[in-house]
Amino acid sequence: MTEEKTDEWLSKFKEAAASIEDRDKKLTAVAYEIETDLHIVGATAIEDKLQDGVPETISKLEKAGIKLWVLTGDKRETAIEIGYSTKVLTPKMHLTEVVDGPEDVVKTLIAMELMRHIKIGNLPLYQFSALNQSTGFNMKSIWQCFSLLGKWKRRFSLAWRQFYLSRFKRLWLSKENYTYQTEDLEEEIEADKRRADPRIQRRKVRELAREIIKEFWSDPKNAHLKQGDDNDETSVVSDDPPAVFEKAKTARASLRSRRGSKAANAMPSASTIKRLALCKQNIFDEEALSMLSYIPTTQTSKFDNRKRTIFERLFSVDKDVRNGKLVKHLTDGYKEALAIDEEEECGKEGIQEMLGREPASSTTHFDPSSVKRGLIVEGAALKHILGDPVLEEMLFAVASCSESVIACRVSPLQKALLLKMVRKYVSPTPTTLAIGDGANDVGMIQEAHVGIGISGLEGQQAVNSSDFAIAQFRYLESLLLIHGRWNFMRMSKAVLFFFYKNAALVSVMMVFSVRCLHSGTPLFDSWVLSVFNFVGASLPCIFFAVFDRDLPRDYIMRNPEVYQSGPRKEFMSLRTFIRWAIICVVHVFTVYFFAAPALQLGGGVTSAFKGLMGNFNRDVGDGEGGDLKVFGTTIFGCLVYVVTLKVSDFSVIDRCK
Repeated sequence: MTEEKTDEWLSKFKEAAASIEDRDKKLTAVAYEIETDLHIVGATAIEDKLQDGVPETISKLEKAGIKLWVLTGDKRETAIEIGYSTKVLTPKMHLTEVVDGPEDVVKTLIAMELMRHIKIGNLPLYQFSALNQSTGFNMKSIWQCFSLLGKWKRRFSLAWRQFYLSRFKRLWLSKENYTYQTEDLEEEIEADKRRADPRIQRRKVRELAREIIKEFWSDPKNAHLKQGDDNDETSVVSDDPPAVFEKAKTARASLRSRRGSKAANAMPSASTIKRLALCKQNIFDEEALSMLSYIPTTQTSKFDNRKRTIFERLFSVDKDVRNGKLVKHLTDGYKEALAIDEEEECGKEGIQEMLGREPASSTTHFDPSSVKRGLIVEGAALKHILGDPVLEEMLFAVASCSESVIACRVSPLQKALLLKMVRKYVSPTPTTLAIGDGANDVGMIQEAHVGIGISGLEGQQAVNSSDFAIAQFRYLESLLLIHGRWNFMRMSKAVLFFFYKNAALVSVMMVFSVRCLHSGTPLFDSWVLSVFNFVGASLPCIFFAVFDRDLPRDYIMRNPEVYQSGPRKEFMSLRTFIRWAIICVVHVFTVYFFAAPALQLGGGVTSAFKGLMGNFNRDVGDGEGGDLKVFGTTIFGCLVYVVTLKVSDFSVIDRCK
């Protein structure tokens, strides 16, 4: 190019770059002027491919019940392709894309998606039945009284901490530390206000969604987005039966017109409803929101809850066992059908026919709540939402119902803010883990509960700021599913066992105090008590807490679903604690009342053969005798044996599962 053409093109480019209106179109037109008659001489590129084992690792993490969010700086199309290649997104997943655009469109997209989840039952806490629920006095009311006392206690504690920090502690704190602690305390106060009555905040979210949608439809320039001639906008934001029924009529009429002439009262087919619910011709399709209002969702359980034992109902920590979801809980008819199916291989429809039911394809209909949904959010669209607590909660209510969330074109600061808001708005508060390999992931890694850095070609900034460092992403599978599960199981059982052994020791002395009229006479000698926590029970517990494995590595890798026992609190819960407390009481009474009567009779002053076996008392002073120390030390030895056998019994049970 000549110098004159270059200067002319540069002036056009600067004018287009400084333009306020249609800047992108003008830049594209200027680029087309210069990108003509080109001959490629050479090309260079940076390879940015996935590491080995990434899709398989993500697939196993999803099976383990871990919800994945992808926060990336790539553009939307690239992020979606990466989501499909890594199996974060699946072909059958319905995607909701919140792209950069006018503020009213972005807010309406989020509001419509929120109402869609409320309609199909994914957000029952936001429905009117839950928001306006009022119950009389019952056992829950008694529990609410204790909750009210706890709420006032937390408020008093937060008020005292705020007063102490602002009046006294600030005198010796640095300015940075004072600001940091003040911000943390303010976040705790806001979180406590939201927990006080979450229905108030949820009602605000729903009312704001209603206002956003009404305002959007009232704008004449958006009239072309609305399908049909139905003018009932409130049906989208109301789950009252009359409005839903009217919208269901509109949806039914639309289905009849689309499928052609059929019987007047015929139910729409599942495939028709599925195509309409998943269609992407218009994101503001109101008809798909109300289809669940007239689709019957009757299901017959194949399990018989009456087959559960009393121990399974009261003491089982596994929800599947407690709710009767095992093979032994299957109904007799279903078991017989399965036995016949093993021989004839007639499949699921054949089993339904054996049970006297019609095939699922003819009796059941498409359930919109069964559709897996994904959320794609652009960083530029977040600027219309971040900063408003109600809009932020609306966004995260939608995100909590999505199987996968991808935030693209987000800055490092937005990554940290998104993770912070996950901890703030998602209920119950999840344990967050952030993993990254570059300097732009440092803020996100530091904000998460657990930060993991990948040491690669992008430097060591992420590794230096993380809690754990791995060489490749696929090692996250072993770190979480195997070592994470083992360590949580070990620590949970170690805590429960330390409680058990100390409670057993004290309880034996409490039982003995009844026999000595609560005079304070010690059952055990002081040196016996001093070695109990070292020799008597701690060493077996330490080995148990370091080396125990309830499931082998290969089994966990083949069945990542077993990881859910940790998030479900099966190892550490109130039910588990009560089980240990009952076992402790049983062992204490067994040890004391089996040993004490024999030692109180001839066994305490004679040899074993003449005393314990023959119950023969000899005169005291002939070289044999017993006293309180012999009595207490013997019971102490029995207690040590029981506690030690409890550890070995635990390990054997885990290996027999």
